[in-house]
Formats: sequence, structure tokens, C-alpha cells
Amino acid sequence: MKKYLLLFALLPIAAFAQTFSSPESVEYDAVNNRWLVGQSGSGAVLVYSPSSSTLSNFYTGLPSGPHGIEILGNVLYCCSGGRIFGIDLTSGTQVFNLNLNASFLNGLTSDGVNFLFATDFSAKKIYRVNVSASTFNLMATTVKTPNGIIYDGAHNRCVFVTWGATAPLQAMSLSDSTISTLRSTSLSNCDGIMRDQQGRWYATSWGSNALNRFDSAFTSNPVAVMNSLSSPADLGINSAGDSIGIPNSGSANNVVFYHIPVTTGLENNLSQEHANLFPNRSDDRLTIMLDYPVINGTIELTDVAGRTLLRKNADGFIFILEREGLPSGIYNVTVKEKNGKIISTRKVIYRS
Repeated sequence: MKKYLLLFALLPIAAFAQTFSSPESVEYDAVNNRWLVGQSGSGAVLVYSPSSSTLSNFYTGLPSGPHGIEILGNVLYCCSGGRIFGIDLTSGTQVFNLNLNASFLNGLTSDGVNFLFATDFSAKKIYRVNVSASTFNLMATTVKTPNGIIYDGAHNRCVFVTWGATAPLQAMSLSDSTISTLRSTSLSNCDGIMRDQQGRWYATSWGSNALNRFDSAFTSNPVAVMNSLSSPADLGINSAGDSIGIPNSGSANNVVFYHIPVTTGLENNLSQEHANLFPNRSDDRLTIMLDYPVINGTIELTDVAGRTLLRKNADGFIFILEREGLPSGIYNVTVKEKNGKIISTRKVIYRS
């Protein structure tokens, strides 16, 4: 009888234990300081704590996937079959459900304001979703199979990786939806794409089971910076910009991290700051004061993934940036001269 009681006592622990189940995507929730992992094998999104190697449920019951996941505002959006679902980050309840009538939504990104961009892996299409209006439109039909995608506001485009042999990195113009090739590669079956705060690009490849790094302008061949992965999928980056999360959707069935090195040249360049920001833990308004005035320059506010959320002309040496409803978190403020030369790149924290 005691043996039966012991077995019964252990059952609840086993029932509620969490394990990875084909992790497909990761996203860093900067406001709540946590990693979220989309589980294509269980229809769930989990919270992962790398320091303690613990998993807990964030949301369960998605009909398929999820594959690509993306935070916009206080909502986590998920690609699930032909639909996009949205889960409130605070309550964990579903707040968005839009049927795109797509075949297989896979990659997902946002402009940081109101629009999502989703790739349809099977139908070779890219959609734009207006989340406030719950509407969508077809942006482009591609020749190559699109997979992971990332918004690049500085160049008014979305950059995406492609599936198949000799998979190129391509871009979709947001002005006219034209598709261009940024870099031809010998890589195959590329899945995820990310950009670090130093402007370098990263792509995962199932063919080589590696994380590959590209320079900011895609002028050189990619370099494998992390090998021996296992069907590495969609990438995420933390708010500090020093770690990229990589879900191994293959037999390894886990999430690993690549720690981003800061090159000496860049470190020296960014230490020569010519701007002061205050208050640097801001509730609303941010003041930027330059050491010397600029004419026809620009100021850009970007999130940790490099997405441009705000851009304004800069004439003079004192400027005011309004928060304009941005959620709390860490952002980057970059000031450029007329010729594009960077005067300063600084982090700013908006408090809740």
C-alpha cells in the first residue's frame, strides 16, 4: 500500500514538469526580463530561465506551432499554421486572432510600432499585418522560400533568410515590395536571422548546423561563429545585446546561447561620445545635448533588435525626444551627421 501511495504522490510532479518539445523560436521579453520559447512540438510558449535551467508555462493550447514569435507592445504574437495569435504579456491571455488564410506562417518580425511582417514558408509569400486594425495584405511573392525575417527600418526594408541549397539572404523593400539579394551564399536551409547592436547579422543554417555571422553591409562571406548545433531555428537577442538565443529544434532539443564579442575597434569608437542624455532612466521626455551642433543630421531611436522606432532631423545641439507611448525597456539613441557618420550611440532606459 505504501508503494502505491508513493507513486501517487509523485504523479503530480511528473505531470507538471516542463521539458523542451521541438523549440522553434525564442524572444526576449525586456520588460519582464525573461526568455520566451515557442514549442512547435507542444503548441505552447514557455518561459525559460537559463541560470536555473527551469521551464514554466506562459501559454498553452495553440492549434499548431508556434513557429515565429515576436513581441510588439505588450503582446507576444505567434505564427500558428495560417493564423497569427497574440498573447498579452502581463495576463497571459489571448488578445489577438487573425486568419491570414496562409499555408504555413513561419518567420515573424515587426516595425516596433503597429505592423507585423510574416513569411509563408509553403506559399512563398510575405504578409503585412496591421495589428490595431486586425487587417493584413500580401506584400510580396518570392522565388526563394522565405523563412526567418527581420525589420530593418534604417533601410526601409525587411531582411530575410531562405530555405534550400545555396540559400541567399534577401530583402523586401517596404516602399515597393521588390525583392533583392543582399548576399549569395553556399549555406543551405537557413532558418533564423538576427542583428546585433554593432550592426552585424547572424543566420542559422540547418545544412551546416551552425550560427553564421555577416558583416553589416554583407560585403564578405559569412563566418561560422558557433558550430555543432541541431537544426537551429529562429533567433532572439537579449536587451543587453550581448547574447543570442538559439533554439535547437532537432535531436538536441534545447536552447543555447551565443555570447556576442565586442570588437576593440568598435569599443574605442563608441567610447568617444559627443552627446549627453538625461535623464537616462526616463519616464517620458529625453534630452540630448551634443558637444557641437550638427546640420541636416538625424537622430534614431532603435530597440534591442535594431528596429528603428523613431527618426527625426537634427539641426543644432540640443534636442528633445518624446516617449510617444513606447513600452518600458532598453533602447538605443544614435545621432548621425549629414554624411551618415555616427556622432554617438547611447543606451536609454524607459521606466514603467
